[in-house]
Amino acid sequence: MFSSRTLVLTLGIAFIILDQWVKLIALVALNNHSYVYGNQSVWLDLALSLNPGAFLSLGAGLAPWLKQLVFVVAVGVVCAWAIVWAWRHWQSAPVKASAAWFIAVGGLSNLIDRVFRDGHVVDYLVLNIGTLHTGVFNLADIAIMAGATVLVMDGITRPSKR
Repeated sequence: MFSSRTLVLTLGIAFIILDQWVKLIALVALNNHSYVYGNQSVWLDLALSLNPGAFLSLGAGLAPWLKQLVFVVAVGVVCAWAIVWAWRHWQSAPVKASAAWFIAVGGLSNLIDRVFRDGHVVDYLVLNIGTLHTGVFNLADIAIMAGATVLVMDGITRPSKR
């Protein structure tokens, strides 16, 4: 029988494989095409974007050595720390550990892109609601944002210790 940690590890690896597979599909299917799903109020654009920066292309203009330091080395260190922290706190703080795990697996999948795709992350989704729209993102970004949202909500709703 699987332990909860074994199951989480398996699901994390499966998520990274799924995210990388979807990114490969996006690289092929969206290379010369884009698609729109939805209606005039809410719609999803599927369009390929190779992002050289972070969230909303922040840092895209940094010197190549600095981009490597920030987007590969620092992200790798943060992901490794999050994995170890989540693993150690799985029983004592399951909500925070799960959130850290989501951030780590999303970060690792985007890190794979950076290492094997010339410093770029494959993005392909844009959510539009009326005149508002998101930046271009991918499944790994959803995992990262979900983990961050859980951590923020946990911090807001949990009573402070005095």
